[in-house]
Amino acid sequence: MISTPTFFVGTGPLPESSMKAGSLALTRFWGCQLITASCDQEPNKVIKSLQNKTVIVELVGDAAVSGFPEGSWLEALSAWKLPVVLITMPLPSGKLTGASNAYVALCRQLSVPLIGLLQFGGDWDQYQRKLDGLPWCGFIPSEVINTNNEIEHNLSFSNDIESIVYILKMRKMLLIS
Repeated sequence: MISTPTFFVGTGPLPESSMKAGSLALTRFWGCQLITASCDQEPNKVIKSLQNKTVIVELVGDAAVSGFPEGSWLEALSAWKLPVVLITMPLPSGKLTGASNAYVALCRQLSVPLIGLLQFGGDWDQYQRKLDGLPWCGFIPSEVINTNNEIEHNLSFSNDIESIVYILKMRKMLLIS
């Protein structure tokens, strides 16, 4: 098994508490450590410190903002060929913003190894997600995001998250092989 970090990147600056809860739920079933990094940190330094480690890195902030000599975090992740899972959250109305589409397009433009896109919270409209034409991998329900990550007691959530992690791992394996 190739040891390489996987980055969970928000489609813009998402609420840290929601990112953390969803990331913890996924990491629990992934079977590796969760590390948090900030988009305020210099990307190459953080990435170098994670070489040959199988960890999940929750990247807090807006990874598309260019503020370093090497450009944005997304540009650095592309240069290092590190796999990314994009995380998006719906508006209070339940609709998704255009940020999901924009971030997927930017990842494709920059040749970021994109595993796929996950929705944290809100309602899941599978039909609409298929129409989006985006590389959706599923969603983590609001109940998981809002329950301090106590998912072991709910078999339905556990099975859903375990299935999502399986999809993410298979897509990652295809990307890096």
